Amino acid sequence: MKKVIFLALISCATLNKAQSWSLTGNSGTNPPANFLGTLDAKDLTFKTNNTERFKIGQGTFLFNTSTVSGDGVDFIDNSPNRNAGTDIVWISSSQSQANDVGLLTLSSSNWQYPVFSARENGKILMGVAWNNTGMVSCSDCNTYRLFVKDGIKTEKIKVEIASASGWADYVFDKDYQLKPLEEVKSYINKNKHLPEVPSAEEAVKNGVELKEMNVILLKKVEELTLHLIEMNEKVKAQEERIKLIEKTK
Repeated sequence: MKKVIFLALISCATLNKAQSWSLTGNSGTNPPANFLGTLDAKDLTFKTNNTERFKIGQGTFLFNTSTVSGDGVDFIDNSPNRNAGTDIVWISSSQSQANDVGLLTLSSSNWQYPVFSARENGKILMGVAWNNTGMVSCSDCNTYRLFVKDGIKTEKIKVEIASASGWADYVFDKDYQLKPLEEVKSYINKNKHLPEVPSAEEAVKNGVELKEMNVILLKKVEELTLHLIEMNEKVKAQEERIKLIEKTK
């Protein structure tokens, strides 16, 4: 009887060993049947020092958090409840920012305020809330790719000009119709800004296109130069007439 019990214990131990995973590697495994994971709809968690460090949800991977939000990959600091000040790196496959990647520091006033976000539509946002429709989804913003809030500091910005016709040198063509100064004066008195130049209200409402505004300002400088040349010629002609008058006295 003792021999039977001993053999049974050896068999159970052998069976238990065969069903366990070795820390030095395993062979002869069958992936559909032999795996690390869960059979129910629960998340798989990994801990160190009895503290949760990594969680695998249903199609999600989260680090240092205990809540699966539905995003594809979520790297979070040691604040599991995502309090204000939490830093997050995400590669999103669902939720309100589907297929986006980005960096996020949670704000107590607006948690949807990303430090950086690259969108599935090719737009890149820096410091712009995802729901800032005025800056991102404006009617004339479809051709823009980079959106930055607060400001850009750099040493150089080069703006490409598509063709020579996009520059203002046509002002110096012989057939260019230069507005008379009286007409310009009348326009200024009525509108309180130069012709073709946006008013202050328009600039605040619609912003200013740097390339377009540079071309407009160049055009105004060139027109002013033509007016100065014309006035200089008139002054010189008057001086010549005055000299002739002085000689005939």
